[in-house]
Amino acid sequence: MVVARTIAILRNHSLVNELRIVKTLVDPEVELIKANATIKDGSILFVNEAIGDNWREYSYHWQKDGKMIRRWDNAPHHKDLSNFPHHVHDGTDILSCEDINLTDVLNFIEDKLRKS
Repeated sequence: MVVARTIAILRNHSLVNELRIVKTLVDPEVELIKANATIKDGSILFVNEAIGDNWREYSYHWQKDGKMIRRWDNAPHHKDLSNFPHHVHDGTDILSCEDINLTDVLNFIEDKLRKS
């Protein structure tokens, strides 16, 4: 389900100019997708999602000209943050954030581009 849903969201979103599917796996115990979406301003969103029974791993890395703008992930480090393991890298800052999904990230990017 995560693979098909992620591809559909990226293919249908007005921000995405180009989509490259790097890797997919659909197995009874796990689904995963790695994809790169070129955004209309030339930035790239690297999407990594995996899901299994009672677990989900994600990383959404947004960059332009080889430099990270922002990355959301739930890697199990930064245990001191209030919403561990969910966090966001914003420049050199690492901040707590809510559990986030691809639609949330695209909405955030859309809002940032609209304001710039």
